[in-house]
Amino acid sequence: MNIDNLAGMTLGNRYDMLEKIGTGGMATVYKAKDTLLNRYVAIKILRESLEDEKNVVTNFIKEAQSSASLVHNNIVSVYDVGEENGLNYMVMEYVDGITLKEYIKTRGALPWQEACDFAIQIGQGINEAHSINIIHRDIKPQNILMTKDKILKVTDFGIARAVAGETTVVGGSALGSVHYISPEQARGGFTDARSDIYSLGIVLYEMLTGKVPFDGDTAVSVALMHLEKDPVNVKCVNLDIPTDLAYVTMKAISKEQHARYQNVQEFVDDLHAVLADEPLPSREEMYRKTLQDNDEVVTDEDDYSIDDIDVPDISIPDDEEIEELPARGRTKRKTEVKKKSRKQKKEDRIAVVLAISTVVVVALLALAVYFGLNMSKESIVPDFSNMTIEEATAEAQKSGLKIADEIEYSLSDTVAENCVISQDPAPKKVVKKNSEIKLVVSIGSSGGNIAAPDVVNKQFDKAVEEILNAGLNYTVKEEESKDVPAGYVIRQTPLAGTKLNKDDIINLHVSKGNTGESTQATPTGERVSVPSIIGLGRDQAEATLKANGLSLGNVSRKASSAPEGTVISQSPELGKNALKGSFVSIVLSRGEENTQTGENAPTAAPENPSGNNNGGQSNTNNSTGTSGSENGSSDNGGSANKTSTRTFTVKIPDTANDTVDVEIVANGRTIHSAVHSKDEGTVSVDITGSGTAEVQAYIDGSKISDKTINFN
Repeated sequence: MNIDNLAGMTLGNRYDMLEKIGTGGMATVYKAKDTLLNRYVAIKILRESLEDEKNVVTNFIKEAQSSASLVHNNIVSVYDVGEENGLNYMVMEYVDGITLKEYIKTRGALPWQEACDFAIQIGQGINEAHSINIIHRDIKPQNILMTKDKILKVTDFGIARAVAGETTVVGGSALGSVHYISPEQARGGFTDARSDIYSLGIVLYEMLTGKVPFDGDTAVSVALMHLEKDPVNVKCVNLDIPTDLAYVTMKAISKEQHARYQNVQEFVDDLHAVLADEPLPSREEMYRKTLQDNDEVVTDEDDYSIDDIDVPDISIPDDEEIEELPARGRTKRKTEVKKKSRKQKKEDRIAVVLAISTVVVVALLALAVYFGLNMSKESIVPDFSNMTIEEATAEAQKSGLKIADEIEYSLSDTVAENCVISQDPAPKKVVKKNSEIKLVVSIGSSGGNIAAPDVVNKQFDKAVEEILNAGLNYTVKEEESKDVPAGYVIRQTPLAGTKLNKDDIINLHVSKGNTGESTQATPTGERVSVPSIIGLGRDQAEATLKANGLSLGNVSRKASSAPEGTVISQSPELGKNALKGSFVSIVLSRGEENTQTGENAPTAAPENPSGNNNGGQSNTNNSTGTSGSENGSSDNGGSANKTSTRTFTVKIPDTANDTVDVEIVANGRTIHSAVHSKDEGTVSVDITGSGTAEVQAYIDGSKISDKTINFN
């Protein structure tokens, strides 16, 4: 029987099949009407490919029956299980809504408060299952349903458990979506409740960033990443989330099971603390245990008195009598010892006086400094280098200072994880009491071999060019600055020189000056109506979007009968609602023919018919073909202005899509616009002109190069 065409049938003389609402790797889902209880239900029917595996079917039925005992607001209830005409099915609660995966695809990165709330709901459902020894083993956003009231419900306990009961491999694929499986699942090792915690941590990571930490071309490559590669700290991807939430997320997705939360309730308790802006219970417990392990906890029973200490008697008798020696040489030896004793006693008294005097002087100086600083209401900043956050916090309190709430995290090859790399203000500076100290804390080494470039105080476009050329990615956060000009990098994390892996992210803090105005709108929760920019030029389109609280996104080109350089399509379209500060992508007309006019204007030299742009000149103008070299000249019809040719080359970033739209503009005129394959590596264009030309290169609408070419 074809399970993809059951609408209109009745199962078990009770369930009228209404419509197919979903298809997965192991089951097809129908919306049905329970005619006995007069309610809608969802019915999952095991796929035919699994029907012949008796053990799987047996476990499916057994575990479905077991899952029926799960009654919780955050779990999709299982009502019934049955078999009819070779079809094994499970009757479940019908949830009128969407999956969490669909919600994330629509919204992108969620507000961190919402992500916390969702993770708590999921965790509560999983915790209920764990309490009766049911482990899901396939936690992923696709298995989380969301009602219209944003109540989240975990589903598919029965199917996941049934298949896992027989084997960790089904049809050649590891159980669980490869993007969310734990390392122990990927290697086929022992799985327990902590495996679900890892998967939930990955889901939380995706909610906070809009993407999973590991992605690749094949399932095998992604599974290997779970085993071998450390994820980029979620704080480095989304700078706006609280530090404690980053800690909670990264702890949940620790590769080693013992390093994760040991039960879901601990995870949920920490998430509640993040939402309430309270100390994390797990961190306080960990700190207490650390102190106990180091014997640093002092209780009332540990009080000591000076009277309890045994001090050896080293006093000298008043008469200075010396024990008599044997008769031989006794008198002479006794006299020498007496003289030596008197001399030693005098020296000892002098030493004691000097020692006491030194202690008194040091104590007075310390008191003077202490009271001086307190009277002046100032403090000397301690050196927090290599301290843990907890140690730095305690040290700051001793000095009358406090650690800033927003802690910045960075990779480091020299500083241990969770220890301070740098601070602001610097050590030994004198600051006012209660001043905040900003810390940069290590999240460990990535073990990569790409050194992060130093882009601090560089112009933003130049900084981005260096980062992309190094094979890295970047994020941007704008800040006001009195000292750094607008458009220049204030600071970066990870710090320059840190060894990174390919495609790792460098966070750039870019100055927007001291005007209070941002050069680019920042997405907020407010929604605006998208205006029409069809028919406008690129600059006009960007200005129109900016006036409506939006930003220009990707720019591509396409052949069209519309005037060259005008917008022929946009996304989102006119009248759609979009988040304020979000991006609108446009497609510009390339025109029907690519003609260039204008005397002595820079033009692209004819391209080689073979497709190689590095020497596509005619024979009269062909020469070395090297970047920046003169390939030839002409008298331009007798004009005094001589022309020459230069080769301009742009590198396609390794992080680009498989195909990219490359646009090269010289003195404001587009001289090359075409789609190229990422595999080409570089795109070279010969430019002919006189004097100088300002040349910019754009890939998918983003400027990646800006150079001046001299034709003389």
